[in-house]
Amino acid sequence: MMKTACEAQFAAMAELTEAALDGMVKATNLNLDAMKASMTASANASQQMMSATTPQEWLLLRSAQMRPAAEQACHYGHHMADIVSCTQAEMLRGAATHAAKTVDKMHALSTGAK
Repeated sequence: MMKTACEAQFAAMAELTEAALDGMVKATNLNLDAMKASMTASANASQQMMSATTPQEWLLLRSAQMRPAAEQACHYGHHMADIVSCTQAEMLRGAATHAAKTVDKMHALSTGAK
């Protein structure tokens, strides 16, 4: 009985750990993609800025670059929120399943002991 309980605990922890690691992998991949896109955008922006011949042209270029940067930041935030939300739901689902099984086992033990 004790071996079965330990195996169930181990399986539950493995499931929760897998969900957490999966979320971390998704977040890491999102961050790597964001860094690559940022480096490319930064290089392109620098080239455009260096081609400006007047302060007015420089300001126009800079203001034109702000909207896409803000949109990318919003997209990143939404994507990260989705990753966190899905990871949380997956972990809660696993914990709820394990808790229900534990309650059932405790109930069986208590009724069997009478």
